[in-house]
Amino acid sequence: MDKVGNIYYISLFLIAASLLVWRLRRRQKNTVELRSAKIGLEATRLGLSFQGESDVSTGELLTPHDLGNKGPAKGARNVARGSYKGHPLVAFEFSYVISTGESSHTVRQTVVILENSKRHPDLELCAEGMFDRFKEYFGAQDFDFSAHPAFSKKYRLRGTDENSIRDLFRPEVREYFENNDMVHLDINEQQILIYQPGRYAKQQGQFEEFLRSAVEILELLSK
Repeated sequence: MDKVGNIYYISLFLIAASLLVWRLRRRQKNTVELRSAKIGLEATRLGLSFQGESDVSTGELLTPHDLGNKGPAKGARNVARGSYKGHPLVAFEFSYVISTGESSHTVRQTVVILENSKRHPDLELCAEGMFDRFKEYFGAQDFDFSAHPAFSKKYRLRGTDENSIRDLFRPEVREYFENNDMVHLDINEQQILIYQPGRYAKQQGQFEEFLRSAVEILELLSK
């Protein structure tokens, strides 16, 4: 094959590859826009205001929380504001990119922020992994409960006021978290932040499920 033929086939390959990438990106964009529209309809049905585009002011609500350190404020989108079952809240999708140098992937989750009207103590409840147990061995904070070893193995619980936190985590509260999907709970002053790491509303009805679960946790803590 002569040089001109090589250039011709290489050009065809590059054009085909470019078209394929364009189609994949277009399909991904359409999927994201369709999902945003569905969440918007669901939020409107629930009486909430909705904004589908990136909202930096909402992302900045994460500043006092650990999640806010994982990505820029512009990672907040599909924002719903208002009241659900009598509780003021802000619910949105927050995404950030994890890069290992050779590859990267996007992590996103539906986040619900509620008001800490009962003045619950500042705390963080998150999944406990092997590395957390290693750090605990060397003195890292983790409030365990001998009466609920499964809860203590599943979660890491820490905060500034141990006595108040232990009082808050009554047996029924521990049982709830022990028996439900992994939840990240972060209370900081006026805000109660609730989400499931890496989980977000994908299908019709899932957005309300996140709201319902968050309000259920709030009401459980406030009993």
